[in-house]
This record gives sequence, C-alpha cells and structure tokens, in this order.
Amino acid sequence: MKKTLTLLTFMILLMSLTIKVNASSATSPTRTLDFKYNLVWTQDAYLPQLTVTNLGLKNPTDAIMDHQDHLYIADRGNKRIVEYDTTTNQLVRIITHPSLKTPTGIFLTETGDIYVADTSAEAVIRFDKDGNYIEQFNRPTTASFGDTPYKPAKVAVDNRGNLYIVSEGVYNGIIQLSSSGEFLGYFSSNKVSLNILQMLQDIFFTDAQKELLTGRVPTTFSNVFMDEDGILYSTTMGGLMHGVKKHNTAGQDMLSERFIWGAEDFSDITVDKDGIIYATAKSGQIFVYTNDGQFIFFFGSFYGESDIAGLFSSLVSIAVDSKGQLWTLDSEKSFIQSFKSTEYAQSIYKATKLFSEGKYDEATVIWNDVLRLNQMSVVAHNGIGANLLYQQRYEEAMLHFRVAGNRFNYSQAYWEVRNTWLQSQLSLILGSFVVVFGSLRLTRKVRKKSKFIAKIKAGYKKFIHYRFVSDVLLVLKVMRHPIDSFYDIKAKKAGSLLSASVVYIGFFLIFIWYTLGKGFIYQYLLIEDIDMTAVIIGFFSMTLLFVLCNYLVSSINDGEGGLLDLYKMMAYSFGPMMIGYILIIGLSYVFTENEAFFLQTIEQIAVIWTGINLFMGIQETHNYETKAAFKSIIMTVLFMLLIAVILMIVILMTEQVYMFFEALFKEAWRNVLS
Repeated sequence: MKKTLTLLTFMILLMSLTIKVNASSATSPTRTLDFKYNLVWTQDAYLPQLTVTNLGLKNPTDAIMDHQDHLYIADRGNKRIVEYDTTTNQLVRIITHPSLKTPTGIFLTETGDIYVADTSAEAVIRFDKDGNYIEQFNRPTTASFGDTPYKPAKVAVDNRGNLYIVSEGVYNGIIQLSSSGEFLGYFSSNKVSLNILQMLQDIFFTDAQKELLTGRVPTTFSNVFMDEDGILYSTTMGGLMHGVKKHNTAGQDMLSERFIWGAEDFSDITVDKDGIIYATAKSGQIFVYTNDGQFIFFFGSFYGESDIAGLFSSLVSIAVDSKGQLWTLDSEKSFIQSFKSTEYAQSIYKATKLFSEGKYDEATVIWNDVLRLNQMSVVAHNGIGANLLYQQRYEEAMLHFRVAGNRFNYSQAYWEVRNTWLQSQLSLILGSFVVVFGSLRLTRKVRKKSKFIAKIKAGYKKFIHYRFVSDVLLVLKVMRHPIDSFYDIKAKKAGSLLSASVVYIGFFLIFIWYTLGKGFIYQYLLIEDIDMTAVIIGFFSMTLLFVLCNYLVSSINDGEGGLLDLYKMMAYSFGPMMIGYILIIGLSYVFTENEAFFLQTIEQIAVIWTGINLFMGIQETHNYETKAAFKSIIMTVLFMLLIAVILMIVILMTEQVYMFFEALFKEAWRNVLS
C-alpha cells in the first residue's frame, strides 16, 4: 500500500512539474514578421522568471531602472515611490511627500535625481537621490502656453535639466520646460490622420462648416524616455504604424521612413545600453526593435482572469537591467514580472552590436547561428545582407535581402552591381554602338541597291497588308491618329471583331504579366498571394461592363455607336497601356528603387493616353460633342457602380438562402436518422 501511495505521489509530482515547464515556455509566445509581413511563430525569445507580489503595490503606473539595478516604481494608488532591488529581491525604501497625490510617471537623471509626474497635483515633483524634496514644476505662466491642459502623466529629463512632459488632454505634442520651469514650446507633435470622408469635407466644405467639425485631433503621446546619449524616445496611442518614435534634437522622428509595426495601445518604452528598443502595449505584448527601428519580434499576451506567469492584465511599464533582463509592471494586478532572454534573443542582440561596432565578419558568424535556429529569420537575413553590403560583397548581399523581402537595401546592392558592370562593359557597349552605326552608314548605298534587302522589304510590306495583320496593327494607328482611326472603325468598318479580340486578349495577357512578372524591386505582390480568379474576373468584368453600360447609356442619349463598335473602340484604345506595361516590365529588371520615378511616369503617360483614346473613341463613335461625351462617361461609371452593388446584394442574398436551405436540409436529415 505504501509503495502504491509513493508511486502515485511521484506521478502527481512529475505531472505537476511537466505542467509547470510547459506553462513557462508557452505563456510568453514569441512572434515576428516574415518577408511578406505575416505574423509567424518563432523560438521563445524570453521566458518568465520572477513574479513579485509582496511590495504592496496598488495600481502602479510607471517604472525605471537605475545603474545599480534598482527599480523605481510610481505607486499611484498608495501615493508613493517604491525603490526595489532586483538583484536581492528586497524592498529598499519608500519615498512619500504631501505633494504626491497620484504619481503616474517617473524618471531618474544621471545624478540620481528623481522626477515624478503627478496628474492630480498638476505638477512634476523633483527629489534628490536620497529622496528629499527639492522643487516642483507647476503650470507654466507664460502667455504662449495659454489654456493648454497641464496634467503631467509622464516625464523625461535631459542632461541640461530640460523636462519633456506628456500631459493628459494635450494634443499639441510633448511639453518642453527648461530647468527653471519656463515653457520652451512643444518638442514634437503627431500629425492628424484624415479618413476619406474628412478629406472630402476639406475639399467641399466652407470655412464656417469646417469650424463645426469635431474629432480632428492628432493621436496623443503615451510615454517618453531619454537614453544616456540624450536621445528622446516616445510612444503613441491609437496608431498601428509609427507608434514608436526616436526623436532628433529638432523633435523629428528618425524612424519615420522605417516600417514600424506595433500596437495601437503602446504604454511605455525603454532602451538598453546597446540601443535595443523595448516597447510595451497595454494589452500585454512587448515589442523589440533594433536601434534603427527594425522590428525584431514581440512576445507576451493578455490574460485578465487568472494570474499566469508571462501574461498581463494591463501592461503599463518596462525597464531593463544591466544583465539584459526585462522588468515589467502590471497595473491592474499590481505586480512585477521579470523575463530572461534566451539564446535566440541573445544571438540577435550580439550580432546587432557587433555590426554597429564594425565587426562585420564576427556579426555574420552570429547571424548564421541565428539562421540555424530560425532559417527564415528576416532579421538575420537583413543582418547578414547589411554586413555583406558594408564589405562590398554586393551580389551575396542581394541574395539575403531578397529572402528578407528588403527591397530598399536590395536596390542599394543592385545599384553597385549594375554600376560595376557598366564600368567594365562601357567600352564594349560604346564600341558596339560605333561599329553598328558606322556599318549602317557605310553600307547605306549598298543596301539601297541590294536585291536581297529589297525582297525583305517587299515581303514585309506584303505581310502587313494582309487584312488580319493590318487590322491588328490598327492599334498603333489609333495611338497616332485616334480621331481618324475611330471614324474609320465606325464609318468604313476598319478593323474586325477577330483582330479587336486578339488585341483585347493580348492586353489581358500583358496585364497579367505586368501583375506577376516585374523585377523583385517593383514586384510587391507574390504570385502565391494573388487571387488570380479575382484578377481575371475583375479584368473582364470591368472592361466588358464598361462597354455594355456605355452602350445602354448612349441608347437613351442619342448615341450612334453599336455594341460591336464600342467593343472594337475599347480594344484598340489599349495600345498605350500595352506598350507602357511592356516597357515597365523590362525596365523593372534594370532600374533601382531610386529610379522609380521613370516607371511611374511611363505608367501615368500610358494610362492618360489610353484615357484620352477612350474619350475620343466614345465621342467619335456616338457622334457626341465634348460635353455630351463627358456626361456619357460619368453616367457609364455610375451605372457600373450601380450594377456592382446590385450584384453584391444578389450574391449575399443567394448565399443566405443557400445557407438557410442547407441548414434546413441537415436538420431534416438528422430528424430522419433519429
């Protein structure tokens, strides 16, 4: 009996240990973005370590780490500042003062001074390193500050004693005060993001109407942090992109050109000694970025009902100690959690540091170790590519940038490869041009008298005068003489239904090629991510519906063109876009990202040219005046939208009816079987 009980106890203990290990490895799952910007699971970057619940915290709101790995906590509910030693897991001291009412933000200077932002006190309160009260910064009295709300929620201080304050209800930006409390202005501000409706309101509304509009305010800052080099970092609420900012001395965001992926509820930000950026979201995620803003990964999650290591109810603050361990603050549950980095995260940080120090070969070795852990790591491929780029190994760098989907750096490496090739081949290119041009000039008289060349010219002329060939080549004549060509199509029956269909199908094939076949720098959509059924249906429905709707509209507006005339007119009008797309496809394999302007110009010219052809075609086919032609096109577009809406409604209703009868049949079948 004793043996049975002992065995049973051992099995229960073994099961409990197993459950504990699984929980610790799965409660802070790590995710990152692949080269297609899809979220994917990756190795654990951090694992939960210590959970501190014995400090008596009540609704803490902010925390910061000093050089001795002491964590200072703004304990809002208890109206105090708590100093906690993370190395010994001991409470060091508690700072209280009558001025402290609801401390919500805290910052430490290099000299040890403690600045506390207090919303209820409407002040920033300064203590010395021993916790003695020194002064407080109340509402600025300068006229330029006006009636701006002054309820400091977060604060950061630079080496000169200037304060950077995030105040509740302030949309103008981060308030900047001098060391004497003088208002210096707004250090940085967020831009207002307008939706389509608001843009239309700006266009059509009068000034009086615009003054009555509400809701046009920029997103607010949620926290600020100043690193040892005097660089200010901030987080912003309400924006999925660019919620993390790194400001220069003028307040501008140095990461504005970087794709900053994150959360809509950023709550805090900190930076370690190597420049790695850590930002928290209230919903429980911790986002990690390189010094230049490249997203690495995020981990953590929200779980409000139970106390589970690695999960949060309201994650409000983060700090990092000298060993790289993260310390986080949960406001709702009022506890501290620490996280220790794994080999995977440590390898990424080490490689990033080596790269910043110019040790490219050593960094590449570490990045290869990361790839052994995660073969498709975008950060690792970008890191190796950057190392190779700085070592002028451009072709190898291009391979890694391509895997990482990094078109910007790929373009930089490709520019160097192309430049090297041009320099090595320039003499050959110029020599070939001279030889060809000189040969043509020297053989000009011979070619004129050559019977062989005369036969080739005669055969070419005979070929292009075949009815079918000349009908297909009519698309080129439309580009040069649209009015005459459309008149010939209508009055003289130029072209044919077969040739127009060949041109139309040819344009469709070129459009598919343009959609799928551009060079890597300009091919933003991958073949596997494109719904080809939607593309094909969309192409034919849009073009053919345009012909049908214009025919119906013109039928009630005295239009003279028939349905086949409109179809041929539309098909032959696509010539500029056909040629433009072919040029863009070819040049996309040659041009770098810096030369995108040329491709954009070609596309714009092709689209405008085609649009002019369509307008002239409608005008000539229906024998309309200019005003009537414009009216016909507008009515056609509106009619197309109406038909599209009706079709969507019909499809949705059909699906609902199908689902109803399917459910009815299944229920009846279950009743029969039962």
